[in-house]
Amino acid sequence: MSKNTTIKVSKKTLESLHKLAGEMATTMGKRVTLEDAINKLLEERNKKNNEESSNIDDDREAFLALLDQKITGGQPEDFKEYNYEDVGRN
Repeated sequence: MSKNTTIKVSKKTLESLHKLAGEMATTMGKRVTLEDAINKLLEERNKKNNEESSNIDDDREAFLALLDQKITGGQPEDFKEYNYEDVGRN
């Protein structure tokens, strides 16, 4: 595979990439290429995916902790099915 390649993007996408590159250049104080802008987007995506993965692990631990909690008031006999034989009788 060659080091460089050409990709086709819409004018709107190209304008967005130029805008991002301009913002990065202003922040960094140096010239920024479109490749730099694309790499920044990819890094942000990877960072977001890692954060979401961490949140899933935290949520799983919290859910398992809830399952381990004892709840007072509810006993196995409270969960017996009601047969509704007396419904509608006077």
